[in-house]
Amino acid sequence: MNAIKAVLVDDHPIVMEGIEMLLQEIPEIHLLSKLTNGRFAQDFLKTTAVDLVITDINMPEYDGLQLTKWIKENHPSTKVIILSMHDNDHYVQEIILADAEGYLLKENTSEELVNAVNRVLDDGIYYSDQIVGKLRSNFQLQNKKHVILQSLTEREQEVLQLIVQELTTQEIADKLFISRHTVESHKKNLFKKTDQNSLVGLVKFSIAHQLIDV
Repeated sequence: MNAIKAVLVDDHPIVMEGIEMLLQEIPEIHLLSKLTNGRFAQDFLKTTAVDLVITDINMPEYDGLQLTKWIKENHPSTKVIILSMHDNDHYVQEIILADAEGYLLKENTSEELVNAVNRVLDDGIYYSDQIVGKLRSNFQLQNKKHVILQSLTEREQEVLQLIVQELTTQEIADKLFISRHTVESHKKNLFKKTDQNSLVGLVKFSIAHQLIDV
């Protein structure tokens, strides 16, 4: 894997120092900058290409949610992992709708953060168990669940289940003994049948409508 250019955004020096130490466990990570609010991060990203942004949500002037929305609008290929002290309904819905690839609570273990970074960098997503639980309880089921399930082939359901389990394209291909190209084709069909256009949206939709077992 090529060097991954990362930026850390948090206004708590002790937290930032701890996260920096964890990132040192991932050899591919090259931490370009540590910034104390979203506005500084936005200015930095306007002039520097970055692969990964790890950001706190509560910051002065320009918070992590505003930063994530701006990144997805202006640098859609940049991955975002949000760290938060909060798991209330408002934060969960807002962060998920902002299309962050990762969402963890700061109370989660250091090992989970490293796992989340590795997963997101491998074109996957990572939501902590607490967030998945919130998703299931906050989103109301819609009548089209049954129709969608009927439209999915058995193989598409298998691929969807593995996507939600956070397997990468290559891991899905290996597990199902099919090619990466075939997995990508199934993903395109899943996007079309669920009317989604991103992995984050697909997972969110699938969990909300209980299309798979979590």
